[in-house]
Amino acid sequence: MTYDLIWAPIDPRLTSVFHDVRLERTYVHHAGGFDLLASETPSRLTMPLDQWLPARYLASFTWPIPSRRVDHRDGITYYNKSRAVDEPLIATLSMDGKWVVASFTRSVGNVWSNPELTCQHVDPETALAPGQQAILEVKILIFRGSLDQVLHKVIAQRSSLK
Repeated sequence: MTYDLIWAPIDPRLTSVFHDVRLERTYVHHAGGFDLLASETPSRLTMPLDQWLPARYLASFTWPIPSRRVDHRDGITYYNKSRAVDEPLIATLSMDGKWVVASFTRSVGNVWSNPELTCQHVDPETALAPGQQAILEVKILIFRGSLDQVLHKVIAQRSSLK
């Protein structure tokens, strides 16, 4: 049987010093550099949590950018960033800005977060023909450092992923 989509969701949930319910420290990378995942929704910073949550914030990598920037489905508000990311990467700084946790893979449709859990999704996917095998990998980096250091580490390590 041919499978059009094999999907490997990985759901690292950030707690303690990495918890970022308003997405004030969670970044993605565009051609011009790092930008907050939710930079296009400044109202998230002041809206009551019961209006902000539950939410999912997505940024396309290989998938087309949805025409609807905000969509409501099954009681969840989905926000779509208006421009694609150029790296299959999502990174969150610690509250003091000294540590970073970053998830990345080789390729993905989009990167996203559920801010209530501050999870980082870079869920790899592939098609699979009869008799084929596939390995999909995600790497999570946690270290004392900066976003620029994250990018250098991701670029250096991505080729080692399957």
